[in-house]
Amino acid sequence: MIKNIVFILSSAFLLAALMLIGSCVDDCNDLADTSTGIIEQDLIFGTCFTDIGALEREYVIRDEAAFQALEILPVNSPDCVGSTALPEIDFNTYTLLGLYADGTCAVTFDRYVIRDDAAMKYIYTIGVTDCGNCDALIFGMNWVLVPKLPENYSVEFVVE
Repeated sequence: MIKNIVFILSSAFLLAALMLIGSCVDDCNDLADTSTGIIEQDLIFGTCFTDIGALEREYVIRDEAAFQALEILPVNSPDCVGSTALPEIDFNTYTLLGLYADGTCAVTFDRYVIRDDAAMKYIYTIGVTDCGNCDALIFGMNWVLVPKLPENYSVEFVVE
C-alpha cells in the first residue's frame, strides 16, 4: 500500500515537473525578433560569415571603407564554399548600425530606431527578452540598415 502511494505521488510530481518545463519551452518557441521604426532591413551576414572582427559594442557605418574595415570574415567550412561575398550596401542611401546585446537561454531582440530631428540624432533601442532557465549566453550585433544618417546627426544607442 505504501509503495503504491509513493509511486502515485512520485508519478504526479514527475508529471507536474514535465508540464512546467514543457510550458516554458512552448512559450520560448513563440518568441521572435522584431525590427520597427525607420529600420529598412535587418542585416544578417548568415552562417558563412563571422562578425568576430567587430569588437566594439556600437557601430555607425557610413561608407564602404568603414564596412570593409569591420573584418567580417568568411567561415572556412565545406558548406560555405562559394559563399564569400558580403551583402552589397548602397551607402548613398543607407547607414549601417550595429549594437551588441545579449541574453540567456532563449532570447529575442526587439530593435527600434527613430529619427529625432529636434535633437539631430537617430536613437537605436534594443529590448532584450530572456526566456527559459539556463546559463547559455546568446548574443548578437543587431546590424540594421536605416535611411542615410545626415552628416550633422549622431546616433544614441540604448539597450533595455
